[in-house]
Amino acid sequence: MTSLLVFSDLDGTLLDHHTYSFVPAQTALQSLKTFSIPCVINTSKTFHELLSLRKALDHQDPFIVENGSAVYIPKHLSLFIDEELEDCGDYWVKAFGSKRSTLIELTDSQKDNYTFKRFSDISCQELMTLTGLSEENATLAMQREFTEPMVWTDSNVALNQLREYLAPFGVQIQKGGRFSHLMGKHCDKANAMLWLTDLYASQSDEEITTMALGDGENDIGMLSEADIPVVIRSPVHAPPEVPNRIDAWLTDGYGPEGWSQAIDLVLSKQGII
Repeated sequence: MTSLLVFSDLDGTLLDHHTYSFVPAQTALQSLKTFSIPCVINTSKTFHELLSLRKALDHQDPFIVENGSAVYIPKHLSLFIDEELEDCGDYWVKAFGSKRSTLIELTDSQKDNYTFKRFSDISCQELMTLTGLSEENATLAMQREFTEPMVWTDSNVALNQLREYLAPFGVQIQKGGRFSHLMGKHCDKANAMLWLTDLYASQSDEEITTMALGDGENDIGMLSEADIPVVIRSPVHAPPEVPNRIDAWLTDGYGPEGWSQAIDLVLSKQGII
């Protein structure tokens, strides 16, 4: 017997790149709930951003924030956790990342060497213009704990040079759909996914099958480690290549439409529907 565990990116995947709507995915989301299949959000978004979104989605499962920096596990879930985690109100928190203040300090000295703007350098209004977010949502996006997104306007060569400079400090840079994200070297959507998968596997008599859905470069690690990797087609950039995975799917539909098609297909192949 196998048990399915779904991990999903948000922006450009479950949420439409332009409108942030998840309406086309609602039926597929309901199917996962009907068959008690966890759908773990694995996103660059912050804890504060996800509070209202999870309510809109009626999301009851664990979620991973800031590109794998921390896993939040709702306390109402019957998951036994055999390690000491941070108590955060309604959630247990497993943190992988260093604090945001450290990332800001490390890159302050590099402002004259490269052209970039971090979230800490821009106003809420500028972020609204860049993303199309409302003032409320932009304010929430700026409330970060473990990572610092940058608007990178320099070359890819320069980005790699900055990566080399930061590596000895235990800091990496991951490119997402809109931003390049500064974070601790152990922060990765794949690492967080594997940790949570092990937690589910330790409490299940069934073999766990993981399905991951994403559309950006920062999803490649997660897609590479999943049993079923699904690349969601984007209206604004070429699909990322998943190294050594000739079995990766590329959806026909964009964003949540492609997401829904992929979920329905897997549920059908697994004999669930």
